[in-house]
Amino acid sequence: MSRVFDVSAVSDTLRLSRKGTGEAVFHVINASDAPVRARLAVIPEAGARREWLFIDGDTERDIPSAGAQRVVVRLRVPAGTPAGHFAFHLRVEDCDRPDARFALGPVVTAEVVAAPAAAKARSMNRAVIAVGTFILLGTVASLLAADKARHPGPGAPCPDGHCGRGLTCATQVDGGVCLASRGQPCTRSDQCITGHCEPGVGCTVPLGKDCAAAQECPGALTCVDVLGSPTCLLAPEEACENDRDCASFFCNAERKCSRDDGRCDSNAGCPPPSQCGATKLCQLPDGQPCIRHEACLSGYCDETCQVSPESFQCQSPCPAYTACVSGQCIPVDGKLLNQNVLLTAPRTLKGIQELRIQQGTRP
Repeated sequence: MSRVFDVSAVSDTLRLSRKGTGEAVFHVINASDAPVRARLAVIPEAGARREWLFIDGDTERDIPSAGAQRVVVRLRVPAGTPAGHFAFHLRVEDCDRPDARFALGPVVTAEVVAAPAAAKARSMNRAVIAVGTFILLGTVASLLAADKARHPGPGAPCPDGHCGRGLTCATQVDGGVCLASRGQPCTRSDQCITGHCEPGVGCTVPLGKDCAAAQECPGALTCVDVLGSPTCLLAPEEACENDRDCASFFCNAERKCSRDDGRCDSNAGCPPPSQCGATKLCQLPDGQPCIRHEACLSGYCDETCQVSPESFQCQSPCPAYTACVSGQCIPVDGKLLNQNVLLTAPRTLKGIQELRIQQGTRP
């Protein structure tokens, strides 16, 4: 019987806070060819108690075919719980056939930490520090004011094309403005070429930021669905360092993000292990995990790409950017092909989840 659900955990270990709280994140994919109403349950294992574990949100959810759900399990142990470890896992079942169609997620181990010892009070001369800080800030402000008159800083107009050291005079609708590059100091996002400022850190590219539309992603970023979590990642043709940086989930040999519509001219344009097929789509060879027929070069998916049965084969070659499925040439949504890439690239998925954590968003 073909599997119905794929269940994965962002991490198989976690450490509770000093207050005894924490959360574990799972991703559930409907791997079947039909929508399913799924029931979620947290199953306690060694050392765990059911009353410590809660599912955030509904425990019954509708998941479309090839759709994904992000499931958050909240953990809360009572005060005084001894330090140690306990384990649990997530069970997902079809509400209509719970005994026959279900999946168990990986076991997650949680660590309960001991309460912190009381910190020793430390005294300081606040008056001296305040006076010293005032003098220092006054001196710095004077120096900055003098330099600003000679060299426009970030966000300042640059009508003559000149800016302070390290800044770029960028042409805008209302004239030139001095912008800081990635890593340079800033206080506002409109001072940065990247379109994003993290005060105290500098101009940054907010890879992993939550989004609902492309307009919410600044600079060279675009909004892409990552197994149910819309995320800001680099648009095609942007310079990249890793596959996780790209909305296409592939940073090619030229260190640029590949196109994100699933189309290709050669294998070099496809994220391994996918290959550029006869209809110029990046598709998977036999033996690779899949969730849709069109993700496979053969046009047939049964948990993995397999040789297509005769009934699935087309009578004549299909045109470009289509796939032969069930004897018919059908147009293919490249975004769906990209989603299937994540099933064969756990490192990329984990990397994106790490980016989301760095941005303070949920993985």
